[in-house]
Amino acid sequence: MTSMNKQAIVLKSDRAGRVQTPVGRLIAVVREYESSGLSGPRFAALTGINYQTFVTWRSKVSVKRSPFTRSLTGSVLC
Repeated sequence: MTSMNKQAIVLKSDRAGRVQTPVGRLIAVVREYESSGLSGPRFAALTGINYQTFVTWRSKVSVKRSPFTRSLTGSVLC
């Protein structure tokens, strides 16, 4: 994990306190994981993301890459 961004990003949350993560950020985090060589639980812990949320993100990104599914748009609640 050599290129973690140090930019501050303000994320919106809904009334239940769930953070709305922009799709672009979600994809960037999954790509960073893929190039990190870390295990999923370790990467999630280091980035401060709940592991189950991270697994869901990975699943959504792999679905987006499939040529037979429509692409994700907007924000994802996690």
